Formats: sequence, C-alpha cells, structure tokens
Amino acid sequence: MTYTEQSFTFPEMTGLSQKQIEAHLKLYAGYVKNVNTLAAKVDEYKKDSEINAIALSELTRRYAFEWNGMRLHETYFAALGGDGAITGPLADTIASYYGNIELWKNEVKAMAMMRGIGWVLLVLDRATNTMKNIWVSDHEVGHLAGCDVLFALDVWEHAYLLDYLPAQRADYVAAVFANLKWSAVEERYTK
Repeated sequence: MTYTEQSFTFPEMTGLSQKQIEAHLKLYAGYVKNVNTLAAKVDEYKKDSEINAIALSELTRRYAFEWNGMRLHETYFAALGGDGAITGPLADTIASYYGNIELWKNEVKAMAMMRGIGWVLLVLDRATNTMKNIWVSDHEVGHLAGCDVLFALDVWEHAYLLDYLPAQRADYVAAVFANLKWSAVEERYTK
C-alpha cells in the first residue's frame, strides 16, 4: 500500500507563523515519503528474509519511527486552526478525569516543558474507558498498546524553532492551545 500525504489548510494563526507551519509540513511530507520507501524495501527484503535478517530488522525498526512520525503529525495538524475553545462531550469527560479542563491543560503544559524532545499525547484506552496523558520520546518509544491517540502536542524543536527559541517552549505550547481546533480532537473521540 502507498500512503498519500494529507493536505492541511490553516487560517492565519496567532503565535504560529505560516513559515513555521510550512516548514513543519515539509517535515511531515518526508515522513510519508520515508514510510513508502521503507515499505517497498521491507517487501523486497522479505523475499529472502534469512539472508536479509539484519537489514530487515533495522528497516522495520526505522519503519516504526517514520510511521508514527507520519501519524502523530497528522493528528497534530488536524487539530490546528481553531479558536482554542474546548467544549463538548470530550471536554466533559476530560474534566471528570482531571477535575476540570484547566487542570488537564496544566498537566499537558507541564509535561510539554520536560527536558528533551517528544510528544505529549492524550490517549484513550477503550478497553477500560480511561484517559491518560503520556510522554512519547522519538515517535515509536512510549506508546501504550491498544490506546487511541486523541490529542498530540509536538514538542520536538522543529515544531516551533522558527517562531520560538528553545527557552520559549511554553509560549509555543500556549500558541497551540490558542489555535486548537477541538472539533478534530472530539471527532477522534467519537469514532
């Protein structure tokens, strides 16, 4: 199967420049391209998996990195371009877990300020109907098996470095929340 880069259109956003978004979208396009390239190589190497065992294992490890990079960016970009309002059934559910939406946002923001690169994700474990904020280093390290990603906050420096210095990460996180399109997060929840 060949994967196609999704198209995202954004209005002018406060705190997130068009230049930053365009650079970030190019990075996302690279993940899609690499997923397709690696999938073709894996298929080729599988034809003689005994001889290609070492290369095949490295290709499949790299495939996981590129795949999750592709999908997490799709989740991230889909939730940008809104007015930042967090309302509706998912907001009510989050408030029931965290006390209120502001407490949830505060936890996300605190996680986003941890040293290092990665993602802050709100995930739903449909088996237990529970939600958790988690930190994912790289793209493929730290996911909770069986959980659906509802919200993804990219805190790799490439997500904000054209608009903010590393020491201004909190300003970037505030800009993401100010431009959040909650309906996209809500849609992932109600699927």
